[in-house]
Amino acid sequence: MYRLLIVDDEPLIVNSMDLMIREATHLELETYRAYNVNEALDFLKKVRIDIVLSDIRMPGMSGIELHKQIIKSWPRCKIIFLTGYNDFEYARHAIRTGGVVDYVLKNEDDNVILAAVEKALAEVDQVENGADYILSARKKLQLAIPALQRNTLFDLMRDSSISPKDIEKRFEESEIPLLSSSRVFLVTGRVDGGKEEASETDRMLVLNACQNIAEEYLAPTIVLVSVAFESNKLIWFLQPREFLTRDSWDKDQEQRAWEQMKTRVYSILEAVQQTCKKLLKISLSLVIGRDPVEWLGLGAQFYYLKTLLGHDANNGQELLIQDREQFGLNMDQERRSYFPESQHIKNQLELLEQYLARGEKEKFSKLYDELMSLDELSGYKFQLEMFYRVSLSFISYAIRLDLFDELFSKVDLGKTTQYDAHGSWSDAVSYLAMVAEYLLERYESIPEEQNQRLITSIHQYVQVHLGGDLSLTKLSTLVHRSPTYLSRLYKRMTGKMLSDYITEERMKNAQTQLAHSTMKIQEIALRAGYEAAPQFNRSFKKMFKMTPQEYRDQFHATNE
Repeated sequence: MYRLLIVDDEPLIVNSMDLMIREATHLELETYRAYNVNEALDFLKKVRIDIVLSDIRMPGMSGIELHKQIIKSWPRCKIIFLTGYNDFEYARHAIRTGGVVDYVLKNEDDNVILAAVEKALAEVDQVENGADYILSARKKLQLAIPALQRNTLFDLMRDSSISPKDIEKRFEESEIPLLSSSRVFLVTGRVDGGKEEASETDRMLVLNACQNIAEEYLAPTIVLVSVAFESNKLIWFLQPREFLTRDSWDKDQEQRAWEQMKTRVYSILEAVQQTCKKLLKISLSLVIGRDPVEWLGLGAQFYYLKTLLGHDANNGQELLIQDREQFGLNMDQERRSYFPESQHIKNQLELLEQYLARGEKEKFSKLYDELMSLDELSGYKFQLEMFYRVSLSFISYAIRLDLFDELFSKVDLGKTTQYDAHGSWSDAVSYLAMVAEYLLERYESIPEEQNQRLITSIHQYVQVHLGGDLSLTKLSTLVHRSPTYLSRLYKRMTGKMLSDYITEERMKNAQTQLAHSTMKIQEIALRAGYEAAPQFNRSFKKMFKMTPQEYRDQFHATNE
């Protein structure tokens, strides 16, 4: 129950207002009466007062001066001033100060005074419900932002079903300064060295120092969020800073920005490693992603980079692995002689994965042998690139089929993800062949229903996002399949092309909107995923042999 204090030097007014408020039982107020300012101050020293109903002019101290005394003791107390006609302007000035919620004439009807009290009660309730604590909470939130960012980003890596709109909302809430509408580039790091007896606090201080050093080097050209995990590891989420300074990008501009950033990151992180070693006396091992990935494809990329990073120090030496096609950027004649073109390799790896997924052992073995037929003359860096490409393909496949834990209870994860764990190229090739053999043996026990569930999940996503990005690239990222593999799987499972299904569903939705809404055709086109009405009109006419307007007119004419 809240407390109300009535203050006036006229006892008749105090007593009549006290009776009026007591009779208004719905207010649930405990009332106190003060017949002068001194009595009011005594009450304020003894009990908490939530609302004061006070005369604005009294002997010894005005209501405004009393108000100043009140907020020193009870800053959340609300004030209602009682005034006469001649004091209106005085009261109007007073109400601009904090805590004053209203002013009423002494001879007003009871309902006007009660309304002012109800208004004050509402404001007190708002404070009690927490509105007045927002500023304090906001300060505490700033301290919790890193943890909030970590939770948000790790949730994304665990759950690929989060909608783009929810991602954007969560980025805003956790103050992540990255664009949810663009891809993201990943780097993982592991801190080694330091004192073995160091406390958890000391380890966190070292991690924070590494984060600060990296940010100092990267921030001029790159936007980043850094997250710590597993006591000695870091993951950085990176985007070109240019993305924040432009309203729109075409694909060529975006690609150039990514390429420029990728070429800078390697040399920048070399400097970060050197600085950490010099200033912090620790070694920082890093694995740099191959390419930027969609936000909903974070999980597999993170898990792979984490496994490449490993768990233990490498004899005190830092790792700096760049899991990317860096060697193709300045490809010399020797490179061309011993290593096929990148696009060809990409196509072959997709085909290898298809053979793996279909359990076609003979075709898989033949293609695997062709891909891995590098000799010692090809050089360490070319062998390293092929090893990690094939390894990533196998790990991604195992993750998608929920075989990861089972697989790595049978084989050595370190040998699957670290090329230098093998004595020679032929040893590495043989080991990956053993991993593939295990996956091929598991093919028979993988039910066909799993592919059907994949198709169902694609259909569900399409139904919810008819107006959004439904490109093959986008959908393949959501289900962790290559675009080529997804396209062929969909055709095999349904007998039609995925693009045809999407168009049909968009047109069905457009039919419903044309028939049962008054939306303009341009708006319907946008909701159907078309940027321009002419393109929508052509697709609609091709499918239904009439324009959208003709369909709408015909439907209404038939149903009148």
